[in-house]
Amino acid sequence: MALLGWELRKIWRPALLAAIALIGLVFWQIRTEFYIEHLGSSWEDEIGLANRWLEEYGTTIEPAERAELDGQLAEAKAAFSDQVAQMDGAADAGVHDWPSWLAWEDQYNEDARAERERNRDLYWAVHSNTNCGEIEALETFLERYDRLAAGDASALGHVADWPDWVAEWETRRLEEAAARPEAFGFLPGGVTSDTNDFFHYFAIWCSFSAALLLAPTLVRDRLRRTRAMLWAARRGRGVLGAQMGAALLSGVLLTLVNFAVYLGPFLSTGALTFWSCPMTSVWQLAFPWFDWTYGQYVLSLCALTVALALATSGFTVVLSWFSGAYVAMLLKLLPLVFVLEWGLVPWVMEGAGTFQGDPARLLGLPGGEWVVAALCAALALLLCGLVCRRQRRRDLL
Repeated sequence: MALLGWELRKIWRPALLAAIALIGLVFWQIRTEFYIEHLGSSWEDEIGLANRWLEEYGTTIEPAERAELDGQLAEAKAAFSDQVAQMDGAADAGVHDWPSWLAWEDQYNEDARAERERNRDLYWAVHSNTNCGEIEALETFLERYDRLAAGDASALGHVADWPDWVAEWETRRLEEAAARPEAFGFLPGGVTSDTNDFFHYFAIWCSFSAALLLAPTLVRDRLRRTRAMLWAARRGRGVLGAQMGAALLSGVLLTLVNFAVYLGPFLSTGALTFWSCPMTSVWQLAFPWFDWTYGQYVLSLCALTVALALATSGFTVVLSWFSGAYVAMLLKLLPLVFVLEWGLVPWVMEGAGTFQGDPARLLGLPGGEWVVAALCAALALLLCGLVCRRQRRRDLL
């Protein structure tokens, strides 16, 4: 344990940590901050309705409660009429209730550009100062709800056009989910989409920061001729195992630090409100392969992130062992970062666990993301083990 602690101190150098923190701050501002500040911002009406329904109905709206939504829609349309009645120019344009607004909007979209410019102020005034977004969200929800209640499973999600065998899997999955009570959930699709986008870039950062932390670890020992001193003793030749263990542990610890820094702001967005909501939702944009809740989905993305960071740690420390100088390590690290941060990690994290427009991304295999992440982590650990075994078997020079 004392040796492990010493190796950990060698890895966690203040100057290197400060540099990683600075790079992390830049990455936060150009990537992850956007998804935290705007989580669900384009879906405010759906989120507002979902928050209200959580208090009134729980996590799903049962068929017996469906009629109450018609009353909510009627109330929303009455409120819309009151709001446009107080708006300058609405009466002159013939807008006084919801049907007249829909007719005016259709005409607005068909008008010539000059005419649209003349009516643009009224168009945006209605969208900004009325509850028309809430009405549209309600009507969309009710239309999909009724299709689902009538047995149309396609109301839950889109089925891929190719390949055929993937489409069959997705169709079967939709039909099985439609038969469950959780099918009538109302988790806004924008919440899931923005959550996935956030974890997409968060996983990239966790992987990249692990590579930055561990790249110089074993190179530094070679440059200072530490290896030669260690090889002079039998016990010293076995120190590589402790170094590999310290590196892998440091990668995981750094990932946990990133969780503490990044997930606090993410959870403060109100995402925890939907923790118990089923991912199967009438509003869902990307349908899930599994019957889990939003909270379980978030935890699964966290597990994916840890697995990918562990894989990066293993690959990086192996490259560090076979590098004789910092320049050599850098030349090896650049291709690794390119493959991981522009290839593997985005490929695994984008749309993880859900139907996507490109089913061939992971061959349409349910849970394929976790299989790939686990295999990468296992391969990294195997390489670390092989390096240690090779070192123990080498003859003293």
